[in-house]
Amino acid sequence: MPKQQPLVLVANDDDAMRDALQFSLQLENFEVRVHRCSADLLADCELRRADCLILKDHMPDMGGLDLVRCLRAHNIRLPTILLTANATPGLQRRAAEAGIWLVLENPILDNALLEGVAAILDHGGAPGDRAAT
Repeated sequence: MPKQQPLVLVANDDDAMRDALQFSLQLENFEVRVHRCSADLLADCELRRADCLILKDHMPDMGGLDLVRCLRAHNIRLPTILLTANATPGLQRRAAEAGIWLVLENPILDNALLEGVAAILDHGGAPGDRAAT
């Protein structure tokens, strides 16, 4: 039986960014499910099967940090990459405390996102094994 593609879930309210993320991840042979908001991601029946989450820091319904906290409150601990417009030291500290694997600032340079996802998959995505950067 062929091995299942790694599943990456994306929550981002920016249509262009969501489409770009989906396209670049699919080019790398990931299964990708995209969502316009946190509530849609929470309702995804494949949530517990996900290998990685990519979340936008600020969304109208619930930002990425709050979403990770909500998931943890329900014993769902998934390796997460947080995308933000301003990766301040305070945000990086809060992200690390929430168990977020990696913080990336937009615009995402080079292959930072794909390298982050690959590192999560190579490492097994154990939460808390890597601080936000």
